[in-house]
Amino acid sequence: MKRLIMLIAGSFALYRYRYQIVNAVLGQPQLRRFFIRLSMRIPFIRDRFVQRAFH
Repeated sequence: MKRLIMLIAGSFALYRYRYQIVNAVLGQPQLRRFFIRLSMRIPFIRDRFVQRAFH
């Protein structure tokens, strides 16, 4: 029962502070570079980025 409560509380905290967590993670240049490379390997995201960049 304790684990379930901790899981729910942790999930709520992650959801509530999701933008602050993402900003902290992407504030690191190496991690940001890694996530950009990873996302550019996904065709849908890459196509959307290219369309917006060169529109």
